[in-house]
Amino acid sequence: MSTNQHGIGECKLDVVESMEEYFSQEYGDNGTCRPCQLAPLASLYLGALERANDSKAASDLSTAYDSGDILTIAKAMDTIKAVAGQGLRQELEKLDCFTQSYVADHEEEAN
Repeated sequence: MSTNQHGIGECKLDVVESMEEYFSQEYGDNGTCRPCQLAPLASLYLGALERANDSKAASDLSTAYDSGDILTIAKAMDTIKAVAGQGLRQELEKLDCFTQSYVADHEEEAN
């Protein structure tokens, strides 16, 4: 787990789980379908990697995504983030925070 002190500035979570930890559970405490969040998050990661001209990481993520295995994709995201430069890593951490703090409108109404 990473904490908010690692450059996630506007993250409203105190602790952001690794992607592997986060996606190892099918549903969050608020009922959010975590696997449902993977495709949009992977797409955002890929966009960030392409903007950073990190073709190797983009290729690694695409290969993991093609496997279709949720935890393989999540581990690839964690690995990519661990070796990324500071600016890219912070951008990816913000995506992680957004994903983990997201609550759909219908889920907020149910709570």
